[in-house]
Amino acid sequence: MIAEKDIKMMQTAYGILFEVENCMRIYIRDKMEECYGIHWFHRAPRIVLKRPPKKSFGDLLFSDYATYFRNYPDAFKNLPSDFFVKLQELYPLRNKIAHNHLLSESKFELLEQNSTFLINSMTNKHQRLLVTS
Repeated sequence: MIAEKDIKMMQTAYGILFEVENCMRIYIRDKMEECYGIHWFHRAPRIVLKRPPKKSFGDLLFSDYATYFRNYPDAFKNLPSDFFVKLQELYPLRNKIAHNHLLSESKFELLEQNSTFLINSMTNKHQRLLVTS
């Protein structure tokens, strides 16, 4: 039987992940539009990468976000350098959550700390989407 505390922790973990992923999607869209204009999705790849986009923005995976930060540094120059380390540390946690594997308490704490850092970094001038419990 699965313990009630484990169920609650994983529900909270999923909520945190939902918030950080959606915050990141909105942040990328807003910063790319500021830097490349309203048609940024078609314009930026042609300017920077010399090719059209490979996927639609709505089809991005969590791992695709780092590619945006790497390929378009002008749009994300205000992010702290630790941002990318914290984002990288979330990948294995995200996979555990997405595949319904129980997080240890230390991994859950890492998820909370890194997500808070990432959201705070992105919402410096943006409004927070949701309140995590």
